[in-house]
Amino acid sequence: MRKKIHQQIFWYCSLGIAFMLPVWGKLVPTIIAILILNWLVSGVYLKTIPTLFSNKNRRNTFLFAGLYILYLIGMLYTTNYAYAWFDLEVKLSLLVFPLVFATADVGFLNSKNLRLLMQVYLGGCLLGSLLLLGHACTLWWNGMEGAFYYMKLSWYFHSTYFAMYLNFAMGFIALEFLKRINLLSGSVKTIYFLLLAWFFVFIFLLSSKMGLIGMILLAVLISAEYVFSQKKIFIGLGILILFLIFLRAGFHVFTGASARVVHSTETLTGEAPPETSKSTSDRIEMWKASLDIIKPNILIGVGTGDVKDELIRKYKEKNIEHALELKLNDHNQYLQTFITLGLPGIVTLLLMLIIPIISALRHSYFLYFFFLLLFMINIFTESMFETQAGVVWYAFFNIILFTANRGEPQAVTLP
Repeated sequence: MRKKIHQQIFWYCSLGIAFMLPVWGKLVPTIIAILILNWLVSGVYLKTIPTLFSNKNRRNTFLFAGLYILYLIGMLYTTNYAYAWFDLEVKLSLLVFPLVFATADVGFLNSKNLRLLMQVYLGGCLLGSLLLLGHACTLWWNGMEGAFYYMKLSWYFHSTYFAMYLNFAMGFIALEFLKRINLLSGSVKTIYFLLLAWFFVFIFLLSSKMGLIGMILLAVLISAEYVFSQKKIFIGLGILILFLIFLRAGFHVFTGASARVVHSTETLTGEAPPETSKSTSDRIEMWKASLDIIKPNILIGVGTGDVKDELIRKYKEKNIEHALELKLNDHNQYLQTFITLGLPGIVTLLLMLIIPIISALRHSYFLYFFFLLLFMINIFTESMFETQAGVVWYAFFNIILFTANRGEPQAVTLP
């Protein structure tokens, strides 16, 4: 009975995290604290920790904490301990979720419950988008221009992060249509279709370039699944063509999103002055500054706490005014990790993404495959391990999707 109660608390906390991430992230640490407290009180780890490295499934789950352990090692040669401790606190999910899930009883996390958790996440994405829309309506009512566009719409989220959340939700819906369409009732199909359409529109309103790329990636993957796996060539090509039509219509209707893409392209090709797409040109300069820091620190990096100081120093040296004024990270997690931890850090980061993605592809685990690809492309333009909105989202769903197959011969698919 006691074991069942702890397991239920664990499960409800997982549902709570999935729901609140796209709604109000400030409540998520409280839910995580409850999950940890429940895990400590349950005492299950007293039996499982001794088998942590002898049990393949538990060991592989815990290995995701490897990057955080490197950040702990990076404390040994840092000088800015104040920032180092802050950084470790932000990234704590990279340790907590692998440790807790590797040593807990997660037998309840089967394909049925995984689907339920994702449906709860869909509800959170819907509520979160409606809250942002409501806030935008208030701004518009008070006379603010562009209230329904880009950062003014996203309010307490970065537009790229929320667009990533919605893309993942769309990936789940697409998978439901792909794998279970004959098992879905008419009402569920209608709800899924309306959510898919709403998230599509909302990503255009957010005008996140990586959000738009994420939608394109999803459409290509779904089409490829139909063409190559199911041998339904006409359906696959039809889906891709239909998506491209809607994408073109979206750019025509939502001109703000279209303008951001055009300006970024012109900036990358040198056909427009940098001020026409400030965010893109700034990122390029910040990445160049990051590479300058990496070169003399390639072996072990600058240390956990010194990364921000080194970036600010380089921004000042190169006169990157906007980045210097706001003391920004370098908006690329690969480079950010490389600066901080050197070769061990970047190799570990790549391995914790590439190995699972190969496994997911091998076992036709579409949802996990799309999740990893989506995250990999988004951290190319954002340092998502430097913020709670990014690190918790990744750490939680990565472990959820990875551990859903514990005790089974291959990764769980959503039938």
